[in-house]
Amino acid sequence: MTTPSTATGDAQHGTRPTRRTVTRAAAWTVPVVAASAAAPAYAASCRAITGMSAATWSGRISNGGLDYVQTYTPPAGVVAPSVDMKIAASYTGFIKAGSENSSGPNLYDVFNPVGNTGKPGLGLIQAVTRRMDRAAPGRNARGAYDFSFTSTVRNVVLTFTDIDRTAGDFLDRVELSGSWTEVSRGSGVSGAGTQASPWTGGAAYSDSSSGAGNVTVRFAGPLTGFTLTYWNAETSWSGVDRNQAVFVTDVSFDYEPC
Repeated sequence: MTTPSTATGDAQHGTRPTRRTVTRAAAWTVPVVAASAAAPAYAASCRAITGMSAATWSGRISNGGLDYVQTYTPPAGVVAPSVDMKIAASYTGFIKAGSENSSGPNLYDVFNPVGNTGKPGLGLIQAVTRRMDRAAPGRNARGAYDFSFTSTVRNVVLTFTDIDRTAGDFLDRVELSGSWTEVSRGSGVSGAGTQASPWTGGAAYSDSSSGAGNVTVRFAGPLTGFTLTYWNAETSWSGVDRNQAVFVTDVSFDYEPC
């Protein structure tokens, strides 16, 4: 990611700042139904709710800022419980959640738009913490982001944006677990998205107006969760910072609530 230079203190940002000065940084209750009443339509048909999605990121952050929960509510007129998508972050080695400096953006800050999608994206923002005069840690310093759903879902489609590089700062490496297929890939991304061949970007792209660092994937399912692993493959530091970020956007899935 070409990380922003200034945070507004609000998770929903507008135009992305330049990266050079980044150093600022469900439970539900079954309704009581009389014996003579008709069962809800969804229970009778078991038909899936297709393309469930949310227009904005308005989730809940907990666990000291490491967990994020986004609630997806069925469309109007559909009697069914909502579905939560949870992201739980954990870190191995010399790496931390959010920006290298406290003045930068936080782990789950939202930016709008991202990746030339015209839509907001949820940041997975992290930074190397090892001293700059020491050897770069590579994959030994990595973030793992466990995505899980409170109900089994199918046909999960989501886009990761801003997989790129700035020399002396970050070189994104992104791995994705589970059984998925690529729907599309930006012109600047190479690799297969696996540990043996992670996705990587070859240059710095505009976080908001370029789709060159985007990858869209589809999990056919049934699916309850997957893990995105993310690390910095840069080998020398310019002295600016070592912040990096990938954004998640445009999540949709099919849900059979019975």
